[in-house]
Amino acid sequence: MMNRSLRIACFLGCAVFAAATAGCALTIDDNSITAETLVRYEGTDERARVEYLPTQSVRIVSENGDVEVRTGDVSAVEVTFSPFTMRKKDEGAIAVQEIEDDLELSAITSGDVVISTRRIGGGWGGLGADIQVVLPAEFDGGLRVEQDNGGVDINLDGTPSRGTTVVSDNGSIDVIGARGAIDVATDNGHVFVDLDAWSASDGAIKSGNGAIELSVPAGVDGMMTAHTLNGDVVEEGIPSTWATAGEGSATSYTMGDGDGGLLELFTENGDITITVK
Repeated sequence: MMNRSLRIACFLGCAVFAAATAGCALTIDDNSITAETLVRYEGTDERARVEYLPTQSVRIVSENGDVEVRTGDVSAVEVTFSPFTMRKKDEGAIAVQEIEDDLELSAITSGDVVISTRRIGGGWGGLGADIQVVLPAEFDGGLRVEQDNGGVDINLDGTPSRGTTVVSDNGSIDVIGARGAIDVATDNGHVFVDLDAWSASDGAIKSGNGAIELSVPAGVDGMMTAHTLNGDVVEEGIPSTWATAGEGSATSYTMGDGDGGLLELFTENGDITITVK
């Protein structure tokens, strides 16, 4: 049985005019608008351990909250859920109730390892859980993260992973040590991707609103395009052996013989920085 008793409350400030800020509740009375600071109420951490089999993929589904994935000296997939809700400072009883009753936390095997958080019955949008996942160092499956709201931080450095997919509605994305097919996109947020190896499969890194930074090994073989609607393509340490075409906000590259996959970089707003390590 999950124990989600209230643990701590942390106050988050907000400006009076920040109508879209998650730390504010707006009250409209006649012709006046009042912004009231919300409190982050945190429930007790819940932990789960799921057996991991070779080549098995891991899927993480988050409605609200940060997602962190790293590797460690473990033989199974280890998960920590940190539930929370955003409420007014006098709504502690409501916070306790909805953390207990309106949040479903799950870590199961269903072909893949599937880790998820879900608000039950259309619960309050400020309800959610941060998710921390530790994968075995030998993780050789694919990783997929589906994020509605919150940052995503992934470190797969040194693992023989087969691919990384991140789809986010709102939040920045950091991926380190990616191998295999790469498909990373956020509607709003900065994206940083560090590749350990170039994939033979096509892929994409996109942001609707935010800069993109890509770090790649020098000896890669494939093709890449970089296009920003409002910004520049910035090159750092590009080898003279790379064939380039275009300049400014749209550039294409052929690396080596160009036999590997095509990686598309695109953002509507922000610079795209390509660094060769």
